[in-house]
This record gives sequence, C-alpha cells and structure tokens, in this order.
Amino acid sequence: MRYIIQTIGCQMNICQSDEISKELNSKGLIKVLDRESADIIILNTCSVRAQAEQKAFSFLGRVCDLKQKNEAVKIIVIGCMAQRMKSKIKKRFKQVDLIIGTDRETPEIVNQILQLININNEVESPVEFLDLNTNNEVSKFVTITKGCSNYCSYCVVPFVRGKERARDFDEIIEECRNFSKQGAREVILLGQNVNSYNFNGFNFVDLLKEVSKISSIKRISFMTNHPKDLTLDLIQTIASFDKISKHVHLPLQSGSDEILKKMNRNYTLAHYKNLISLLRQNIKNISITTDVIVGFPSETDEDFLKTLETIKEIAFDGLYVFKYSPRPNTLAATFIDDVSQEKKKERLAIILKESNDISQKIVAGMVNTKQTVLITAFNGRSLEGQTETGRKVFMEGGRENIGKLCSVFITSAKINSLFGEICNEI
Repeated sequence: MRYIIQTIGCQMNICQSDEISKELNSKGLIKVLDRESADIIILNTCSVRAQAEQKAFSFLGRVCDLKQKNEAVKIIVIGCMAQRMKSKIKKRFKQVDLIIGTDRETPEIVNQILQLININNEVESPVEFLDLNTNNEVSKFVTITKGCSNYCSYCVVPFVRGKERARDFDEIIEECRNFSKQGAREVILLGQNVNSYNFNGFNFVDLLKEVSKISSIKRISFMTNHPKDLTLDLIQTIASFDKISKHVHLPLQSGSDEILKKMNRNYTLAHYKNLISLLRQNIKNISITTDVIVGFPSETDEDFLKTLETIKEIAFDGLYVFKYSPRPNTLAATFIDDVSQEKKKERLAIILKESNDISQKIVAGMVNTKQTVLITAFNGRSLEGQTETGRKVFMEGGRENIGKLCSVFITSAKINSLFGEICNEI
C-alpha cells in the first residue's frame, strides 16, 4: 500500500511525521509524494495559528473530493488540530476515517493506522521517542523534550501537547551515536524550549557537551530557545565548541514591555537586549533570528513602533512575523481582539520590509568571504549546504561531497541564499 504524509506546522510535527514514516516503511508500506497515487492520506496538523488550521481544512477538502472518486482511499488526521477540533473535523469531513490527537504517542498512532488498513503487526516501543527517518541522511532531528510549561498567553501548545517532558539523557546520546554510525553528520536537537531541558540533574549545556564528544558528528544545531532560560553558561558553551551551530533563534515577540507582560513572556526588553549583547560579545559572527507577533490585543501604534525600533537596533539576521489570531483555551483569547485586520496586515508588511532590508545588507557583506559549510544534499543541479550560522549555500559539485564539512568562498548572494565555490574539505 502507498501512503502520503502532509505535514503542517513546526519541526516537532516534521519529527512526528518522520517517526510514523519509519514505522510504516518497516511494515512494507511505500511512501509517495502525490495524493492521487496514495491509498492512505495522512494529515499532520497544527493549531498554533488560525492560518495553519485554514490550510488543513483546505487540504482536507481536496482529499475528500479524491475519496468521492475512490472510496478505498483512507484519510487520517493527526496532531494538534486533531486534538483540539476532533468533533468539528468529524462533522465537517465525514469522509475522514481516523482522527488521532496528541494524547496518543507515535506507536499508538501507527498501530491505529495499521489496524485501519487491516495490518495487525503492532509497533511496540517502551519509549515515546523513536529514531527518525528523514529524507536528508546527513542531518537528523533528535527530539529532547515534548510539550511546554511556559503558558505564554497567546499559545495553545500546552493545551494540545501537554506540559514539558524531558527525554532520558542517555537515550538522547545513544540516538545521536546511532545516527552518526548511519552516516549523519549533523544532529538538530528539538523542543518547544530546548534550553529549559532538565533530566535528573542534566541540563541543556550538559547535553550539548556530551553530544560534542561524538567524533563523526560535525555540527550540532538546536531550536527553539526561550529568553528567560538563556544563560551565560549556555552562551559560553556555544562559543567554546566549534561543532555547535553559531545560530541562535531567540523569539522576541514584542518590543513593548507592556505587551510582553500581557503575553506572559517573563522577561523585559532590557533583559532581551542584554542577552543579545552577551551573545555578540561571546560568539564571533553569530547569527540571531527571531519571532515577532503584530496586532496582539491592546497593541498601540506606540507599542508597535517600539517593536520596529528594536528590530532596527538589533538587526536580526532573519525573522518570522505573524499576525495575532486568538487561540482557544489561551488567556489571550479572553482579551478583546481590538487591533483590526487591516492594521495587523499593515504592521506585518512594515516589519517584513525592514527585516528584508537588514538581511540583504548582511548577506551582501558575506560575499567574497570564506564560510564553513556542511554539505547536506544534491538537488540534481547543485550541492546544498549550510554555514555554521544557518545560511543556505548552493555550490557546484557532485554527490561525493555530501556529508563533508568544507571551506566555501562566497561569490554572490540573494536575500535567503548564498552561492559559492568549494575551496577545500575541513
């Protein structure tokens, strides 16, 4: 049988989809890329923003049309939206065969899928985290925590994924070792808030140092960080180990202390700026990216200008900006959503333009420099890789270079990509 997984949402959802694919592949199912040739269509959903839910509804509408032409097709919905809106999905899309929320771990999800298609070989696992089987064999995701306990007032994650649970320290290290033996050269440590990791006294710094000891792992990346948990010890550890990526994603969300307080972010703008100073003082050529929400309830023009001025002052290497949308069960959903859609759209466009202008200046400054690049893939025309600061690079060369850490001379740049020539392997 053939299946397709459509994934909407964050890296955590990508991880889960990879976990499911590995188990389905082991049972003889074949993964395909187009809906029309699939016997099983799996949609992994997100509820963090209204736009993600709208995208899921649109996808379901299209695949339900397919099922009207072929009733044998099975449609399965999993993830955060399935957890939050099970009854609504069932009522609106009667062709959906199975809806599984986040209250079920991957082995249970796979078992239910196998039962639906009359394959009875159950997946047994004593742990809730499985090895991942991504298409990119050089870089591997490794989940270190699930859930979140921060309860930011706008965020639905704690309500659909539960409180933060840390994975066993030794289990993470063993998985990283196994990936390295299979040819992985980069591990990407994932969690809603990686720098709050704590398991039996081992913290995130301990984890980074231990993974660094795996000789064939050439790069360690991680996301996402929370400003309240970013310590000087962690900053100095990133600076001290060549293997650790020099890219830190540190969500700002707002440049207004009043709005940050209403968001329950547990830091002030002054604290955030101090962290930026510490990062740049300690880590040479660090890349810092961020998240920003515009149009949060009660955000005035003055609040927005504080955010805009902060973006100009810090000059982030890149940012993700989102229009606020109320999420059920969150504290902010009880606030009056008093910023108009027009105003939100206008503020988003202003932030994006400023960010793009800054990014263009940063990448222009990287032309005619040498960058350390981990080559991760060949797209049929050129090699792809990333600098140690997370910038995507395209180079000429063959597949034999995949997995190598190389010095690359940057010849040109676009806003989101660099282009270069391989000088030598490091």
